[in-house]
Amino acid sequence: MRITSGIYGGRTLATPKTGEIRPTQDRVREALFSMLGDCITGARFLDLFAGSGAVGLEALSRGAALAVFVERNPKHIECIRKNIAALAPSPMPQLVRADAYRWIAAYRAEAFDIAFADPPYALGQERGYADFLGALAENGVIRVGGVFAAETTSEQSPETPPGWELVRDRTYGKSRLAIWRRIDG
Repeated sequence: MRITSGIYGGRTLATPKTGEIRPTQDRVREALFSMLGDCITGARFLDLFAGSGAVGLEALSRGAALAVFVERNPKHIECIRKNIAALAPSPMPQLVRADAYRWIAAYRAEAFDIAFADPPYALGQERGYADFLGALAENGVIRVGGVFAAETTSEQSPETPPGWELVRDRTYGKSRLAIWRRIDG
């Protein structure tokens, strides 16, 4: 796996050897950042269920001002640390060891411009995204006008709760990328 573009473009990243993650493929990551376009520049970026940290590091490579990684698995945390150390990005990203759902429920700080989540597919299918989007808005994790992107299975249809609009929905083989914009406070 590698960074696809930006100042760290082409740099190789480590992936956890736990068998518990399915790293976002390079082509899917490239598609995600193509969909996000220029809004990544200067953005506060949140990488939930971070795994290897590839998506958040890609965001920094493409000009995000800040990246925060939320991951609960200690082996994945070590992999993210290794990838951060290898790139030595500036500013240094923040790494939070926590369950993403609990972290969002307790969040009380400055809102993010962009958040990305790629939970294990079974968890994403079981819990869906309507409640997740609701919690992101209710707890001020994403600012009004900010976006939330999720990678799901191609079979999982995106749900759109009140206060959000679905702005992109694309399928890439067995993966689906959906992007919502927060439209009210």
